[in-house]
Amino acid sequence: MKSNKILLILIFLLGLSLRFLDLAKIPAILNRDEAALAYNAHLILESGKDEWQMPMPLVFKSFGDYKLPGYIYLLSTLFRFLPENDFVTRLPSALAGSFLIILSFFFAKNILKVKTRSALLMALMIAINPVFFFYSRIAFEANVALFLFVLSLYFLMKEKSNYLMGSMLMFAAVLTYNTPLLLLPFIILLLIYKIGFKKVRVWLFPVLLLSIVLLWAVINFYSLAAQKSGITIFNDSSIWEKFAVYRSQFAGFWQVLLGNKYVFYAQILWQNLIKSFSLNFLVENGGSHPWHSLPGFSHIFYSVYFLAIFMLIDFIGEIVIALKDKSFNKKHIIFLYLLIVGLAPSVVTVDSPHATRSLFFFFMLIAFATMFIDKLAIIFSKKTNLIFAIFLFAIAVESLVYYQKYFFIYSKQQPTSLFVDYQSLIKESKEKYSDQKIAVVDDGGYQYILTAWYLKLTSEEFFATMKYQNPDNIKFYYGERLLNYHFVKKAEDKSSDEKIILSQELGLVKYE
Repeated sequence: MKSNKILLILIFLLGLSLRFLDLAKIPAILNRDEAALAYNAHLILESGKDEWQMPMPLVFKSFGDYKLPGYIYLLSTLFRFLPENDFVTRLPSALAGSFLIILSFFFAKNILKVKTRSALLMALMIAINPVFFFYSRIAFEANVALFLFVLSLYFLMKEKSNYLMGSMLMFAAVLTYNTPLLLLPFIILLLIYKIGFKKVRVWLFPVLLLSIVLLWAVINFYSLAAQKSGITIFNDSSIWEKFAVYRSQFAGFWQVLLGNKYVFYAQILWQNLIKSFSLNFLVENGGSHPWHSLPGFSHIFYSVYFLAIFMLIDFIGEIVIALKDKSFNKKHIIFLYLLIVGLAPSVVTVDSPHATRSLFFFFMLIAFATMFIDKLAIIFSKKTNLIFAIFLFAIAVESLVYYQKYFFIYSKQQPTSLFVDYQSLIKESKEKYSDQKIAVVDDGGYQYILTAWYLKLTSEEFFATMKYQNPDNIKFYYGERLLNYHFVKKAEDKSSDEKIILSQELGLVKYE
């Protein structure tokens, strides 16, 4: 109907407006990862090399975290036609987050098979729930990868599937962020189950295409996989120490049965899974990272959380009942599978639960909430308008509270992890003291990349003067010197001939 199209357009415009309003000013400055993406894109455009002088790399070493190439090469293309600034740096993420709204409507209609009104509600939830809004306003590769991954799933799972398009989009997602690569084996298994194990001729083509993508990525992203393995529970030294303590609690037969690593790691995975579904992580406080959510808020609204949990309980109940007569609802098993495996990239990491690695999980939570609303509308068909009105009222109140804080309070009180005055201070230092040595107090070790970005250093200036510190125990690299700047952990570490200090506490200060 024409009215539904108008409503979808209005929802899209609402989400678009929220994502682009003061995009370059809130957050007020790029974080270190955003700056690394932007400056490496600048270097690629200017010299064809990354900050380590590697020509057109497939994996960007950056701080030693080995970034995937998708976002950087996309930015370098945009920088050919648009200004090299913070707004354009965040533009791909903002656009991906905006078009995810439209995509979610069609995903709900054609994959979830809900009514049009419920599909519109899913689009609205994607438009205004905190996690999808917040991530769209920062240059998160994960946000672009989420859009590509969901669009790939849409082509792979709809009735008239387009396996070639789905595989190409999956390849693009894999090039952009590591989560789609980790989820890809699960998607291959899902396709076989969805089509039917015995229908080899039907699933062979898409499975072959996706397997080629998987094999190519594993071969070419080996350095990335090696680095990322260091953040998993299986390679963390503190976890090994906990295992030793855990194992020592058992003796003899019980040590073999219960004190083994399989039981130990299974417990950790289960605990991380439960924490990922908790009210504390999803609604109240979120994770510990200040770039993942608004302080005092989390990732989804209360109303959405409880609808999703009710649908999850309903699905599990149906499956338990179906165990008796083995009359499983295949669609429900598929959606439950997607929800759980969406957490796979997060639960295996030391800092679980982790929002960035759980974006697809959040998307599926919204899908579950949508299906529950749709089910309520069917059960209480005479009260459908009332059900939707109550939910819309609840989510409207939650949205007003959240967005009032984001645009009117957070904009003026941004986290201390963001040195919001750094852009103006580094430019001032360049204008006043370009011929003098300057000590930059840099506790994290990443200010060199913001210096290079905000001063728009040429590749010649950067390559000639950039000096890194030796890598730390997790093989991360930090800046030591760039141009006339010396990056120090604290002011006392500066050299005796450095009379100018730039720090978050003092600003730009010159000592005579």
